Order: sequence, then structure tokens, then C-alpha cells
Amino acid sequence: MSKHTKLKLKRLLAAVLAGTMLMSTSACRSPEEFYHEVILGETSGKGKKKKTTEEKTTEKETGATTSEPEDTEEEIEYATTENEEFQALLDEYFINGITSDTLSFNSLVKNRDSFPEAAEKMEEATLGDPSMDEAAIAEGKEKDEDFYNRLMEFDGVTMTEDEMFTFETLKDEYERSMHFYDNIYFYEPFSPMRGEQENLTSNFVDYTFDDKKDVDDYITFSGQVRDYFNGLIEYEYDKSEAGFFMSDAVADKVIDQCDEFMKEKEDHVLILSFDEKIDAVDFLSDDEKASYKEQNKSNVLDTIIPAYEDLKAALEDLKGTGTNDKGLCYYDGGKEYYADYIYPKYSGSSKTPEEEAKLMDDRWDEKMMEMTSLYYSNPDGYDWYVDNSEEAFSKYDDMDIEDLVNELQENYMDNYPIDGKIPFEIKYMSDSVAKISESTMAYYQVCPVDDPNFNQIVVNPNYETDRFNTLAHEGTPGHMFQFWYFRNTDPNPARSLAFNLGYIEGWAVYSSNYLLKEETLDTGSDYDDFVGKLNQVDTDLGYLMMGRIDIGVNYEGWDKDEIVEYLTGKVNEGKEEEVAEDMMTTVTGDPGAYLSYTTGFYEMEELRKYAEDELGSKFDKKEFHKAILDVGPCQYKFLRKKVNEYIRENR
Repeated sequence: MSKHTKLKLKRLLAAVLAGTMLMSTSACRSPEEFYHEVILGETSGKGKKKKTTEEKTTEKETGATTSEPEDTEEEIEYATTENEEFQALLDEYFINGITSDTLSFNSLVKNRDSFPEAAEKMEEATLGDPSMDEAAIAEGKEKDEDFYNRLMEFDGVTMTEDEMFTFETLKDEYERSMHFYDNIYFYEPFSPMRGEQENLTSNFVDYTFDDKKDVDDYITFSGQVRDYFNGLIEYEYDKSEAGFFMSDAVADKVIDQCDEFMKEKEDHVLILSFDEKIDAVDFLSDDEKASYKEQNKSNVLDTIIPAYEDLKAALEDLKGTGTNDKGLCYYDGGKEYYADYIYPKYSGSSKTPEEEAKLMDDRWDEKMMEMTSLYYSNPDGYDWYVDNSEEAFSKYDDMDIEDLVNELQENYMDNYPIDGKIPFEIKYMSDSVAKISESTMAYYQVCPVDDPNFNQIVVNPNYETDRFNTLAHEGTPGHMFQFWYFRNTDPNPARSLAFNLGYIEGWAVYSSNYLLKEETLDTGSDYDDFVGKLNQVDTDLGYLMMGRIDIGVNYEGWDKDEIVEYLTGKVNEGKEEEVAEDMMTTVTGDPGAYLSYTTGFYEMEELRKYAEDELGSKFDKKEFHKAILDVGPCQYKFLRKKVNEYIRENR
């Protein structure tokens, strides 16, 4: 079942990312005291102290960081016409990608006529093959190796610049993904954040009904859920026997998710949301609508809910068989797996985890210094924000969501390459969906490959704060803008399958946070230009803490006591134990999940600073952003090459 279409900015812990800063008193505080009373917020910051020559020299000698990309590009001779054989391989890659399951096809393709070969392959609805036995794994590996070998037949072949870039990115993707097979038992299909049980609701609710076949397909694959889950449950028993079952804390979290999903029966979210969508279509008769509603209700009550019952029973049966309640590095080969697969997959970075950990530690000190500097530069503004943080963005929180998205497009996009407006619609979660998705404030539903103007932002109506930050991240200049823009560059369809999360989330965090730094927001106070900067630094510290703990636990081997030690002075006094326990469960249940936000943002910011240093007065924000967005999702080592091209062309 596809996960990549749901780009959600989930809240890690209510206690850690609360939405806005939480203050209890109005007394004037030092930055350190202030941060002790903040359970970190969520809108990142900027500001780096200048390194001395001695510091730069030390970093180069130790390899602690690679903050400045080298401009060492060689002249390459490109073809002027496309390579037909390579294009055929890319077509095959694309068709296979969008037809892996019906959910993927529905989310990526708006009109079947756009890709008739794919539509023909998707004649039969399916959730995909859940098999994870030795034979299925061997077959999957063989297919990946076969495609890679066919791809490598083009190594050294003269192709167009676009083809060469696509070749390099696909080659890198397959070489990295082959590490998945280093130990297949490191894969967890039922993880708390990325698991099948967690994402099924949004995947099913977001499925679109454009014609009768869509409805028929939905009825078909929703009837497959129990068999699909049971195939993966068999794999959980294999994991347990091999000594790789999840920890009891992670299992309890997934069991709680199952209980939440199964709370309702006749009024289940998958019944109510289906009925709403069916009532809205105009291509079915009343009798057909009634029939489909009955079929779906039967599937939910007799197939889907029992699938969750099966999963809960299996997890309860397997609890206690896990051999490791700490990070990946405590497994044989786990540290290497994290460094070679998890870390680059989710961060997009070519740095090592050691380099990134040092960068994060240095950044924490820099951000605390920046907060201190902000305090002493404007004590009154600082104190106003401490006393009024929840009201600082109330103007935007009080706006209608659609009006706010329009406000962002009309008044905050001067530094981005956009003419006109992006068409969009706001889709509110129903009460039942909002209840089961209580940790999700909003998310952008990625536009189809063949229709970049079909944009939806799904909003939880229960959230009434932090709307400006959230919609800047999910809408413009964040996800909606980046996908709409790239789709409109008419890339090869194969590039449209690139879901490099470090780039995707890195852009959304970077663009929304630089908006706070570089724009003046209306806070209803005398400190409009100050409040955004302070809020940004606080958010940066929140992201930073989560990413650092992920590396600490999964790569360096931190236990809970070491998390407590790291958190001391960073969260509310007395909360360290509670937060550490939740953080341990989160980063062991879903290793690498927050690196897309932290490291992805830092990589994007690093390229911005590099380009500014190289171009000086010739640096133009809009042109830089255009260079980034023209490339589309990729690993940062490839994005650096394109940034170097941009720099050479604008010197």
C-alpha cells in the first residue's frame, strides 16, 4: 500500500511539539529560563555565527562537516536528441511505479486516458502483494538487480543533460535501496508513524471517485484488507522467530492505534466518509449509490475491522519476543543499515551520521546564542512574546482557511518564481476522520502527475492555532507550491515518481521558516518584525532536538538515561523522563522519520548560504529558488551540482 502520497507534518509528541510556545508566567526570563519553560514549538529558525579560519580548518581536517559544496564540475558533452532506448526504460520504470497498487494509481493519475498502458495494467484492483517470505524477497531483489543492470547499460552513453541527470539519480536510488536487502527483518510494515495500520484511513479517505470504475475498484481492494494484513502478520511472526520483533513499547503504541480504529462500528470513519463521497458524485443513480454504500459497509464491518482485530491479537501474542528495546545499532549490522540506508533515505544528505551529529550539536549552541542575542536586542519584545505567544498569530488563526491560503499566495510569494495563483481547494476532515487523525493539523494531498492544478489541502477543523506556519508549510511556499511548480516544468514522468523526502520536507521547512525570517507578520503588537524571528529560532530548536535524538539512539546507541541527559535543560523541568520515554518509542518505532525535516532543512539552508557567499550582491532569492525548484526531488548531492551551475551562470 503506497505511503508516499501522504506528506503529513505530524506532531511527534504533544509534549514536545505543542503548536505554539507554552508559557505559565509573565515574569521576565533569561533565554535559558525561557527555554526550560518551553516544550518546544514548531517553526524553524536561522542564524549562524561566522566560523573563524581556525574552526574551518579544523572541520576540513576532521571531516566534521561538509558545509561548502565544491565547484569542481567537469565539462560534459551532452546529446541534443533523446536516447530512444533510455526513454523506453524510463517509460517502463514509470508504468511499473504507478501500477504497483490501485491506491498509488488513483493518487498519481487523474485521467486514465493520460496513460492508457498503465490503465490497462490496472484493470484489476489490488492493494499490492504483501508477501514477505524468502521466495518473495528473493524475487523482489532479483527484479531490482535486473532493472539496475539494464540501467547501467547506459553508463557512459552520451545522452541529453536531462537524461543524464535522471540516469544518475536513478542509479543512486537503486544502489541505496539495495541496502534494504542487507537485513530484511529491519523493515517494519506496522510501525507507529509509517505503518499500514496508521495510514490506511487517510489513504482510503483520500481516494478519489472520478468515475464508476474508481468506485468498483475501491469496493474490490477494500475487501482485500484482511488478506493483505494477514500476509504481513505472517512476516511479523518470522521477524519474531529471527529475533527482530518490535519492542513492547512500540507494540503497545500500535495496539492503541488498532483500538482507536476499532472504536466505532456502524458509524466508522470509513463508512461515513465513503457515504459522503458517494453522495457527492453525479455519475451514479440513487439505487447504485445505495448498493455501493451497503457493499462498503459490509467490507468495513466484515473485513477491515477484523483485519485490525487480527493485527492486535498477533501483536499481543508476540509481545515479549523482541530482543532489543533500544536503537537499530544494537542489532548486528544495524548501525551500518542506519548509515547506509535509513539516514540517506530520509535525510537526502551525503554527510555521515557522525558529521550530522556534530553539526546538530554546534547548531544547538548557535541557536541558543541567537535566542540570547534576540533577547538582549529587544527585551520588551521578548517579554511581550513570552506573555502573548498564543495570541501572537491570532490574526491568521482567526481567518478562514481558504482566505489564509489565498493570503499566503497573494502577499508572501515575491521571492518565489510564480505568476498568477495556484488553483486549490480546502478539504475539511469529517468529525470522524478528525478524531482518528487528532495529531494531524493539515496535509497537502500531492497533485496527480497529469493534473498539477488538482491541489487539495486537507485540514483538521479542530485545530485553531498555528495555522500560518502550518499552511505555509503545506501550501505556499511549501508543499503545494513545490509540487505544482515541478509538475508544470513538464518533467519526464519518471522524475515525477521521485519522492526524496529530504528534499520534499527540507523545502517545506526551509521556505516556511525563511518566510518568518524575511517577512513582517501582523501580530497586533509593536514587535511584528521581531516575533517571527524568535518563533523561528524556537522551532528550529524543536526540530533539532528530534533529529539529534534519532541519530543518538539509532546510530550512537543512546539509552533512555542518555536521552534524559540530553534533554536536561531543554524541556520543562521534571518532564525529562516522560519525554525521553516517548522519544525512545518514537525513534525506535520509526527510525529516521524526522531527519527529513531537520537534516533536509539544514541541507537546503546550507545551499542557500553557499550561493549567497559565492554570488554576493548578485544573489537573487527568486532565481535561487527557481534553480532549486526546477530540479525537483532528488538527493542533495545532485541538487548541489545544479546549484553550482546556477552560480556559474550568474557570477
